[in-house]
Amino acid sequence: MLGLIKLIPGFLAIGLIIFLHELGHYFTARLLKIDVDVLSYGLGPKLFSIQTNKTEFRLSLIPFGGYCRMKGSLDLSKALRDDTTSIKAEMGSYFSANAVTRFIIYLAGPLTNFILTILFISIAAAIPVERLSDPPLITPISLYSDIFNVDINQESIQFEDYVISVDGRDVKDYQELSNYLSNNNERSISLTVIRNNEVQDITISPIKLGNSYSFGVTNLQECIIGRSESEAFQVDDKIVAVNGKSVNYTLDLYRFLNDEENSFLIQRGDEFVSISINSSSLPFAWKSELRTYSQFSNPIKYGFDRTISLFKTTLKALSALFTFNISEARNSITSPTNAASTFTTISTLALQTSSQSGLRTVLMLLAMVSISICVGNLLPIPTFDGGQMLVCIAEMVNRRPLRPKSYLILQISGMIIGYSLMVILFFLR
Repeated sequence: MLGLIKLIPGFLAIGLIIFLHELGHYFTARLLKIDVDVLSYGLGPKLFSIQTNKTEFRLSLIPFGGYCRMKGSLDLSKALRDDTTSIKAEMGSYFSANAVTRFIIYLAGPLTNFILTILFISIAAAIPVERLSDPPLITPISLYSDIFNVDINQESIQFEDYVISVDGRDVKDYQELSNYLSNNNERSISLTVIRNNEVQDITISPIKLGNSYSFGVTNLQECIIGRSESEAFQVDDKIVAVNGKSVNYTLDLYRFLNDEENSFLIQRGDEFVSISINSSSLPFAWKSELRTYSQFSNPIKYGFDRTISLFKTTLKALSALFTFNISEARNSITSPTNAASTFTTISTLALQTSSQSGLRTVLMLLAMVSISICVGNLLPIPTFDGGQMLVCIAEMVNRRPLRPKSYLILQISGMIIGYSLMVILFFLR
């Protein structure tokens, strides 16, 4: 029962995105003078409905999606019954529209999801977030090569350089600097630093490390305890020596730690305290400040770029399913039940952290659902939007509509493929 309850928020979220997809079809159809018989939020038996001149708006029992049924089913039935080679459609019917109009109506659903994904990500990117903030005091990692175990030598950086700007932009903390370097790691970067009480302008260039690039710099953080799981250590304790070796920064401490027993000399106010632990695992976390900031200067651009990236990633994942690359598909695609459960779990944890973190997380999860529905519906499968668009293209090329029997066969085969895919997805992890 608890497991079922856990699925409800996730299924509601997926259902909402599917309904918004159908809403895209509805508004486009009405804009192009095509009548819509039914627009339903949810599937299954009707719970409640409102009938207007053109459309019946329904609330159905199962809130997992929805559907938009355009006028034209009677036209198709009559053509099949009379065994005609074409469909004689009345005004406002789907079949009365030309191939270009129908193509646009089918495209509207995935396009709605694409736009929604950009919107969700852009809003999430614009929400200020709270994160750890440490002073931008840096050192080349070559001075701690025994810890990092990499052969990188950034000669432009010196020990205890304090960064005040990067490419002319002010730097507030090391996290901001690190994020900027990660996003621009294939070109040279200009830094303004304070070195030996003097302001200097320097340039650092990326160094190739395997298949990636690195600038070979890291943060220097003081050995001050911020949170402890052991009563022996207290908040604001400053470690000044470990195993008899003097330390100034956390990197110094990691250099002198033993695999088993370790002794610490701690400055606590005006007193010095000695503490020993029989472990190399530290029962505390280092102290960092918290800073609220806007992560992206242009959230809309980030939303668009991120949506394109998600589109490509999702398309690649689905291609693994259709090329029968089962192992890749299992790693990239999950079942609807697992997706719903994951949505609930992650959203709940994020909301417990803070309302801002929770909202950002929910929006990003909705974006992933939306782009998945976008890409999935573009697949060239009959009854899917992509398959219907393909039929419209064929009609444009041949300059004649599809025969009623051919249309029916495509619809039936599309339903079989669609339900088969659903079964496969439910058996994926």
